[in-house]
Amino acid sequence: MKREVTVLCGFHAIEGALRSGQLLGEVLHDARRSDKRLTRLLTQARQGEVTVRAASREVLDRISDGARHQGVVALLARIPAGDNRELRQWIQEVVTMPMLLVLDALQDPRNLGACLRVAAAAAVDAVVLPRREGCGLTPAAIRVAAGGVNHLAMFEVSNWARTLDEIRDRGIWLVGTDEDAVDELHDFDLDRPLALVLGSEASGLRPLTRKHCDALVRIPTAAAQRSLNVAVVAGVALFEARRQRSRACPP
Repeated sequence: MKREVTVLCGFHAIEGALRSGQLLGEVLHDARRSDKRLTRLLTQARQGEVTVRAASREVLDRISDGARHQGVVALLARIPAGDNRELRQWIQEVVTMPMLLVLDALQDPRNLGACLRVAAAAAVDAVVLPRREGCGLTPAAIRVAAGGVNHLAMFEVSNWARTLDEIRDRGIWLVGTDEDAVDELHDFDLDRPLALVLGSEASGLRPLTRKHCDALVRIPTAAAQRSLNVAVVAGVALFEARRQRSRACPP
């Protein structure tokens, strides 16, 4: 699936977006810069009811993912994502042993963004989310993801049960995480076509999602602290899958 740009970098790109009426969620600018061109751009953004925030140079560098930004970046109002049809096509065309991250109705955009950043670092092939549940692909998620969304195939789907069935029918194992699961993550064979399924921060996997999982695994933790942040779970599980795969197929 061809990805659209989610972050606009530099004056020319942002000025053009504002003139064309493109829907922007936020404009972030270098807090140390205060020249006339920047002031004019920020005024135009505010007039268009776009949120304007000051940020450090380091934050702008991370979000722009190496692109030249001139001290100003804009985030789209929502991350462009594929739909059910595009995910179906992607599943049919993928030829290597895929690894997907399925996020079941996360509520906090900061957690979602952190999961996307981890997914990009772990070279996840695609991320799948429900379209009408959870916080959605907002500017806050883009900001925390720090450019990671530009390296991921993203899908927001409307028929959750059918989507999970289609993933399974392709031979991809749906492996959910649950602190009460019997199997431990490190003892489970993740060296297979894999969709790692994570639930929401408060209630975990929804019953419908749990029903469609082929297996449930838990991360072994100390008894005093059984619950982990969802982005931490994503990082531990995804890199464990990468470790198992690299061990099975050494370079």
